[in-house]
Amino acid sequence: MEFREAVRRRRMVHAFEQRPVDRALLDELVDVARRAPSAGFSQGIDFVVLDDPAMLERFWSLTDDPAFPREPGELDAAPPVIVLLLADADRYVARYSAPDKLAFGLDRADAWPVRFWETDAAMAGMVLLLGAVDAGLGSWYFGIGHGAPELRDELGIPPERTLIGVVGIGYAAPEQPRVGSAYSLPRRPLGEQLHHNGW
Repeated sequence: MEFREAVRRRRMVHAFEQRPVDRALLDELVDVARRAPSAGFSQGIDFVVLDDPAMLERFWSLTDDPAFPREPGELDAAPPVIVLLLADADRYVARYSAPDKLAFGLDRADAWPVRFWETDAAMAGMVLLLGAVDAGLGSWYFGIGHGAPELRDELGIPPERTLIGVVGIGYAAPEQPRVGSAYSLPRRPLGEQLHHNGW
């Protein structure tokens, strides 16, 4: 698939077929995603892939927010794969404490004007979303608003890792509900967002 076609076809899929995704394909997608930009080649991104039905059930149970309960049957169309994107600030600080990077003054996490470990993790997530499209899969990026500490404990995620977001992956159901802002709001005109040689 051509790159522009993958970008054009990328959208948030909210309903998935309940069939597994081949583990080798998932590993291939993560392998591509980990090649996203990485400041100083710090490589401080980790991926936790959940594809076991029991683990997926536990994920949804722990992250179920009683203030915003799920619709009845909502999980019947949930993605069969969940990928947690995790950023490791310590790897970036260690990399920028090395002799070839020390002059930048980024040998402490609080010295970074932009936390590139989070930026890089987000870029890896975007590559993962596009890779899913290229592989004929649907994907959905979302955050966890409830139960993150319990989920981290359950999965044994080290405390120094920052959870950036979650990517759901699977085969898109043929009938997709047209929900979300992308369907209710118009896309801004290019001229409003593009600025040449100054604002």
